[in-house]
Order: sequence, then C-alpha cells, then structure tokens
Amino acid sequence: MFFLPLRSTLDLMVNRKLHSVCEQYLYRVIWLVAHPYRSLRLLDTLAHRPDLALLVRELQIDLERCHPEAIVKSTIPDILQPDGLAPLSSARNIRSLNIGGLKWLSDPTLAHIRRIVSQMELTSLMISDPYDSPPNDDEEVNQMVISDLRAILQSQPQLTFLRLTSRAVQPALLKSIEAEDVPNLRKFQGTIQYAEAFLNAAPKLTKLDLQIPRGRLAYSLLDERRKGDKIQDLAISLDFYQVSGWDDFGSLLSRFPNTESLYLRAYGLHPRWLLFILDKIVSCLRVLPLLRKLEIRGLDPADSEGPDAMLLKFKKYCPALEIFIDTRDRQWIYIPSAEDGSSFHAKLDCQLEYKWFSHISDLPPPGWYA
Repeated sequence: MFFLPLRSTLDLMVNRKLHSVCEQYLYRVIWLVAHPYRSLRLLDTLAHRPDLALLVRELQIDLERCHPEAIVKSTIPDILQPDGLAPLSSARNIRSLNIGGLKWLSDPTLAHIRRIVSQMELTSLMISDPYDSPPNDDEEVNQMVISDLRAILQSQPQLTFLRLTSRAVQPALLKSIEAEDVPNLRKFQGTIQYAEAFLNAAPKLTKLDLQIPRGRLAYSLLDERRKGDKIQDLAISLDFYQVSGWDDFGSLLSRFPNTESLYLRAYGLHPRWLLFILDKIVSCLRVLPLLRKLEIRGLDPADSEGPDAMLLKFKKYCPALEIFIDTRDRQWIYIPSAEDGSSFHAKLDCQLEYKWFSHISDLPPPGWYA
C-alpha cells in the first residue's frame, strides 16, 4: 500500500471491499505540518468519523486556525465549534504527536490542548512555537510554563522521544526537571541549553540531536560538569561557515566520549570552503575513539579534491569507524587492504533511498470559505 502512488490509492478506495482496508493505512500516519487548512479538513473528517480517529497512531498537524481568536463561525464548519479540538480528543490511540501553529504550551487560552495531550499515551512528543514567537520575560508566566511542561511529561511515562524548541521555555528553569518526569526518555532534540537539563534528569537518555543557532557555538558549550558519557548516538546541526574557534567544536564533541554514531548537518556553506571545513572536522573527530558510524549532510567529500583521501582521513582519526554516509545518500564501508588490517580503503556499499510523502501546497477546504 505504501508503495502505491496516491492516485492509485484513491482509485482503490472507490472499491467498497478495499475501502476499509485503505483507511487503516491512510489514517495511521498523518503529516500536515505547515498546512493549517488541510489540518482543519482532517479535524472535520474525524468529527464526522470518530472511528477513523481511533486509527491514527502518528499525527503532525498545524492548528493555527484553531486559535480562539481565529475561530469565527464564518470560517470553519459548525461541527468544529467552539474550539475545534473535540475530534483530537477522540484520537485516543495516538503515540506520536506534533502540534504546530500554536503556542499551546504557554498560551493561557489553550489549556484545553494541554489537557488533551496529557490524556494521551505518547511515546513521541514534539513541542514548538510559531516562527515569530518572542520569548516571554514575565517570571510568573515562565514558572507556569515549566509547571505545565512537567505536568505533561509526568502524564507520559512511556515517552521515549522529546523535541523541545519552544522559545516559551526558559533554559534556566529546566533544572527543575527530574528523573521521575522522564523515566523512559531515550532521545532528546533541541538546543544545548535545553539538552543540559535532560542529560542530568533522564536516566535512559542515549541519543541527542543538538541544534546550534547561527554564530552561537561559543555560547552553546556544555557545562564541563555535565559530560554526556551516556550518549551513544549524537546529531549536531550547525553553520560550519561561522565557526571561528574550532577548538570550541572539538570541545563540544569531547563532552560525548562514548559516541558511536555521529550525524553532522551543515548549512550556510559556500562550496569553496568545503575542503577546509572537512579538514577541520576530521581534526576534531579524534576525540571520539569509539565512533563507528559517521554521516555528514551538506558537506560532500566527493565534491572535494581527492575524495578517497578524505574518506581515509576519517578512518585515520577514528580507527573504529566502519560506515560513512555522504550527502548523496551513499553508504561507504571500510575494507582492510592488508591481511594484517594495517591499512584500509573505502568501498561504496550501497545507495540509500528515502521516500517522503508531503503535500506541496495547502488549500482551503472547498465550500468553507466564500
């Protein structure tokens, strides 16, 4: 079913015998981030078909149009009044949730969303804000946000993945997070300032996905008392072009000495700096003696002079390295070129393939808008 084009799937659903079978797959995973009108139409469908709401396991949705100030009877169907979220509360089998378009964690008028989320049984939760949301300077409000965040986390004892990028959360207040709030958390995604709190609190945390704002590397280093010894899988998003002190980058990596898998996501880089940046990265990798898998996006050694030499440099500084994945989704493996294993060569193992389904554009649901 997942390998069929969307048009073929719609044709199948015309067949009454296959209709219910198709619905089970179509409604299991739903990604509608940055599509508020399609999200509204989904809520309308689930309001009329609560049986479909029970099929949803993963939901990424944009509820921008469900803010109380945006809801008027002339813009959405009557069935979605007064708050538009009754269908969401009926989706009791959701395990992965991402609600976009609203400051639902911090907005006092959106307590009903926090209540709905708290009643779910999630293993994955993503909390973010609209892009233009400024941080709040009101200390009392910030304390309430942390209290609400802890309450939500405590209601989700099986949570294994958390992405926290909401600017409404003050990093200094996250020190109140305790182990009983996140007893089964295994992966965290967010800024280093947020990650510090979960490194200390989450007893089972082994994976980190760190997002470093442009030009903020020097201000994003972990406290030396908080070494990430427990981290085995590390991902870092960084503008390497703006790295002025490579010792800072090496110092950041050294906080995670037991890393076995490293994913580097680069952006804002001019091609002429490619070889220089790669050389600098290689020199920093020596602090990861256990590294077995390296993946780099945005920096392709194949575009540099002597790509084979660059791949071998990775192996030289990381003797345990077994796999390298480049920007072109090619997986390379290191093969001994001598019987005693004293030398290696990089061999192209396979071409990886990723298929993503997403709506290109968002359209107002027909018949709702004049």
